[in-house]
Amino acid sequence: MRRLSLLLILLLSLALVACGTGDTDDVTPSPTATTGPVDSGDDPTDEPMAEGLFMGMSMEELVEAGYVVVAPGDPIRVGASVALTGPIPDPGRDIANGAEIAIDDLNAAGGLMGHNYELDLQDGACDGDAGTTVGNLFASDPSIVAVTGGTCTGETLALKPILEAARIPFVSPSATNPEITVDCETCNRVALSDALQGAIDAAYVYDELGLTVAAVMHDSSDYGLGLATIFQEEFEALGGTVVAFEGVQVGDTDFRAPLLEMATDTPEVLFFGGYATEAGLIASQMAEVGLENAVFFSDDGAFTQQYLDAAGAAAEGSYASFVAGDEVAEANAEFDAKYLDKYGASPDDMGPFHAQSYDSVILIADAISRVAQEDDAGEGYLIINREELIEAIRATQGLQGLTGSLVCDAMGECGAGGIQIYQVQEGEFVQVSGFGLE
Repeated sequence: MRRLSLLLILLLSLALVACGTGDTDDVTPSPTATTGPVDSGDDPTDEPMAEGLFMGMSMEELVEAGYVVVAPGDPIRVGASVALTGPIPDPGRDIANGAEIAIDDLNAAGGLMGHNYELDLQDGACDGDAGTTVGNLFASDPSIVAVTGGTCTGETLALKPILEAARIPFVSPSATNPEITVDCETCNRVALSDALQGAIDAAYVYDELGLTVAAVMHDSSDYGLGLATIFQEEFEALGGTVVAFEGVQVGDTDFRAPLLEMATDTPEVLFFGGYATEAGLIASQMAEVGLENAVFFSDDGAFTQQYLDAAGAAAEGSYASFVAGDEVAEANAEFDAKYLDKYGASPDDMGPFHAQSYDSVILIADAISRVAQEDDAGEGYLIINREELIEAIRATQGLQGLTGSLVCDAMGECGAGGIQIYQVQEGEFVQVSGFGLE
């Protein structure tokens, strides 16, 4: 019987070979539960199948059901859409630095359940097209648990529908347009809304500076146009007059023509909604067209060293607002020391949103810690339910960050602090009004 069995096996093997192509180089084995998938990328489903990994589901079933599965020894991956290029590269780099230090601190504290955190840093470029590219990249990567970003409003509005569809929650450190968190379950931020900033800017100009005639200019970005529109509406509601509302473009360098047209109406103040370089060039060109007596006032996009450098001497006496956190002195001093040691620069010399960036990552990690579970067999897998994470972020209450105590509301507004007004005095920003001024 044994010889007969061996003979049958030999004949069956020869028959199988005869049915093939005869060229073993062209034979591609089909994936099976024992061989695993042919592709060996970073997709968690590429790991060997573990039946009944959690609640009786296999790894593949978990991923299909909207879970993130982190394999033993693998990191918990957080995406970051940051404006490393574009109109505000220095503040963008500052935001990236803040996020990286947060990751360092989380890992120094032991990570979570045997897993470190990892930041997947991508260039959102402060641009809608770049934001779309980054959003699609994150949405196609099942290992991305959540996202910090974007930096700018247009970039973040592009991320919004993609990450919402993928059910990947994000927390922006710096996108301030009110529309960021409207009608979106996955959208959150620790920066304060422009609805507040625009109103306070208008009130300061009208009530504190006593200026009643304004010209308004914006850079046509979602951020700049949105903030300029809020300022105009609030200023007029107070009783002020807006004699001009002009749009320019990010990247423009000569603003003399629209400024000259504005000068014919003799505005007392020029409010600019936009970013640092354009703000600096506008401030420096105002005197050339008869607007030397008009006060220049801008926003958190201009609250940077980049603005001071672009405006030069013309920056003196100008104003900018900032969406400030309720900073905790001791924690921020420790952060500043780590930042200086790691990057060789003071964070305030790079940009204003490093603390918000740090807090956006800490907020995400805190929510992950409240929903992550280990696999049923205790093999070292970490399992995160995306829908539970979305809810956990919105449920954040009293999380202590660099910007203060973070409390998220039902809209995803998690910011602490308030609006500050600064004036340039002797080449430096000096706070003159607003939140935190004693």
